[in-house]
Amino acid sequence: MLTMLAPAPRKHTTAAPDCRLCGAPLHTTLLDLGPQPVATSGLAAGETEVLHPLHIRLCNDCGLAQTSDIPAGAVADPAFAEPAARPGRYAETLRDRFRLGTDSLVIDLSPAESPLLSRLQAAGIPGFAIDPAVFGTDTAMKAAVERGCADVLVAHDVLPHAPDLFDFAAGLACILRPNGVLSLQFPHLLSLLQGVQFDAFRHDTHTYLSLPVTQHLLRSVGLRVFDAERLPEDGGCLRIQACHAHSPHPARHGLKAVRLAEAEAEAQRPALYRQFAGRVAVAREDILGFLRDRRRAGRVVAACGATARGSALLNNCGITTNEIACVAEAEPNRHGRWLAGCRIPVVPMEMLAQRAPDDIIILPWFAAAQLAVRLQPLRQAGTQLWRLLPRIERV
Repeated sequence: MLTMLAPAPRKHTTAAPDCRLCGAPLHTTLLDLGPQPVATSGLAAGETEVLHPLHIRLCNDCGLAQTSDIPAGAVADPAFAEPAARPGRYAETLRDRFRLGTDSLVIDLSPAESPLLSRLQAAGIPGFAIDPAVFGTDTAMKAAVERGCADVLVAHDVLPHAPDLFDFAAGLACILRPNGVLSLQFPHLLSLLQGVQFDAFRHDTHTYLSLPVTQHLLRSVGLRVFDAERLPEDGGCLRIQACHAHSPHPARHGLKAVRLAEAEAEAQRPALYRQFAGRVAVAREDILGFLRDRRRAGRVVAACGATARGSALLNNCGITTNEIACVAEAEPNRHGRWLAGCRIPVVPMEMLAQRAPDDIIILPWFAAAQLAVRLQPLRQAGTQLWRLLPRIERV
């Protein structure tokens, strides 16, 4: 069992790493989760997990929250990979706001088929996708020469995973037309901190971004943010629209609103940043205590959703099969595996009906309402549904 509820203070004998954005030494810890398995990994029979340090540091100079480099061997399991969401409905927003037509070009940084791109292409708007895993200045320049530059460049849920922020951002600038628009979307650091979302921190996410930090990065490659919007998806995302510095796109009201929210958070920095690790420790104790109380009462507890964030939550709390019997999952290629670290078996959704647990923990807590609809027959039979973040509450 991984016990990490009250980790002992760690003595860091090596020199502080440098900030990925400004190069300043990183002396401030935002959250040190200790040795953890890779959240996007599972185990087959006979396999053992490898633990890697997961230490989130905060740059006192530029404000970027970040991890160190992924250690050698920290490879994600393709069966547990989580493709970035590409909601097709945003296609209409882009088409109407920026008057896209048959002479426009849309580029989506997407590792798989993009519903957004497909919807635009169905409307006669040309476009193509680039795998963000290979994106940078070289890839962008080659695509620009061979296929053209973008009127709209969509880069959703990819920037935090870029090992080299500057090379990635420079690539964005290279492939964007002079009056083109860049659409970025990523988990919002402010939402993570306010909601004590410690399940969002993992090895393959190198940076956790705010509006000021993102503006700093984009300015360094000649881009300017002109609009911003906070979204509720996945616990809280930030969507940013940017353009070249001298492009005529005017600043919009949403940018001012997000700036105000960030400024208020900065004024509360001691409570929001410096007390974050303590708030996480309290939340983990509460979660583990809740599950142990259910076990002592003789109740059978299962979970739903073998996601990366779910795996991170379980391992960060030191939860094992002592507290949760299994995790039900709709994705068939995850069945018959175990989540790394906690070693909780992953089973088909249908197994929940057979086992009829007393309680089901919905691990993708931000999608609890949607999953509760699928679990309605069990709830009608007496099973209680719960989510553990941002607070323990019955669904």
